[in-house]
Amino acid sequence: MTPDERLRRKNEFDGNLVLGVGRFNRQTGRDKHLAGVSAGRREQFVDPATGLLRSDLSRPRACPLCTADRPRLLFVKDGFRHNRCTECGMTYVAPVLREERLHSHYLGEESYTRVLMNEIQMEMDRRKFRYGLDLIESFVPGKGRLLDVGCGPGVFLEVAAERGWRVEGLEFNAWCVERVRRLGIPVVDAPLEQADLPPGAFQCVTLWTVLEHIVEPRPFLQSIRRLVAPDGVLLVLVPNVDSLAIRVLHEKAVTFSGDSHVNHFSAATLTRLLESSGFAVTDCETLLTEVGTINNYLSFEEPYFGDAPSVLDFLTPAYLHDHRLGYLLQVIAGAGKE
Repeated sequence: MTPDERLRRKNEFDGNLVLGVGRFNRQTGRDKHLAGVSAGRREQFVDPATGLLRSDLSRPRACPLCTADRPRLLFVKDGFRHNRCTECGMTYVAPVLREERLHSHYLGEESYTRVLMNEIQMEMDRRKFRYGLDLIESFVPGKGRLLDVGCGPGVFLEVAAERGWRVEGLEFNAWCVERVRRLGIPVVDAPLEQADLPPGAFQCVTLWTVLEHIVEPRPFLQSIRRLVAPDGVLLVLVPNVDSLAIRVLHEKAVTFSGDSHVNHFSAATLTRLLESSGFAVTDCETLLTEVGTINNYLSFEEPYFGDAPSVLDFLTPAYLHDHRLGYLLQVIAGAGKE
C-alpha cells in the first residue's frame, strides 16, 4: 500500500473521524463502560487511608523492560501508581494487582466486551482487521495457521478465516470463549504458558491490544517467538504512550487504567522489547488519531464526549500519523534471532 492508501484506509476505521467523538463513544456504549470502571476500581482496590492500591491485593514490580527498580512517579490514578523508569524510559504501573486477582478480573469481564460486540464497533474493527491482514499478507509467503492470543469474542478470527487463514484463538474470558467455540473456531481457554501449542507452527501470531495487559511481557513474547514459523510474523497493537492525545490528556487519558493496562509503550520501548525477545521489527505505524478528543480538551469540553470544532488546523490525520502521534501503535515483526 502507498502512504496515501494507508492513510485513507486508517481513516475509514477511525470511529471518531467517521462519526465524531461524542457520538461514536456514546453509540458504542463507551459512556456506560467508562462511567462504571473508575468508580469500580476505587471501590474494589483503593485503601481509603492512603488513596493507593490495597497492599493485600498487590505485589511489587520492577521495570518490565530493563528490570531496573528506579521509577519516577508520574501520577496516581484510581490508586495505581504510574511510573517512568529512570534507566530506560519505559512507562509502567507498579505495584500491580496479584495474579489471582487479575485472572479473576479477566475471566468475568463483561463491560468492555459489550463495547466490542456493539455493531458500530464491530464494523470499525472489521475494517481495521482487514487492513492489518493486508499488511500481514504482504510479509508472509502464504496463508497458513494463525493464532490470535487474547482473541476476545473472535471477530478478528472470523475475518481472517474468511480470507483463507486456518485460525485458532487463545482466550480465558468465559463469555468470549463460548462465542468463539460457537463459531466453530478452536480456542484454548488457558494462559499461554499452559497452552501446550506446537513450536514453529504458526505463520502468524497476533496480539490485538494484549501486550499492555501482560505483567511480565518479555517471557510472554519469548514464548510466542517459539510458536512463530521461521518465515512467519507477529502483529502487535498497543496504546502509544507517545501519542499526542496521551501527551495532552496525561492521566485523563482512558488508556491509564492501572488494573488492566500495566505497560505503556512507545515505538522505542516496544521495539527494544521485541528485539530482546527474538523478533525483528519490519513495520511500525500509528492508528486512530483522537484528534477530536484533543480538540475537546483544548476547548474545555469533556474530552471523550464533547463536540468541539477544530482548534489547531494543522492537527490532521496525516500530520499525526506521519509523526507517529496516533493513539495506537501497530508493529509487525518477523522471527529474528532468538
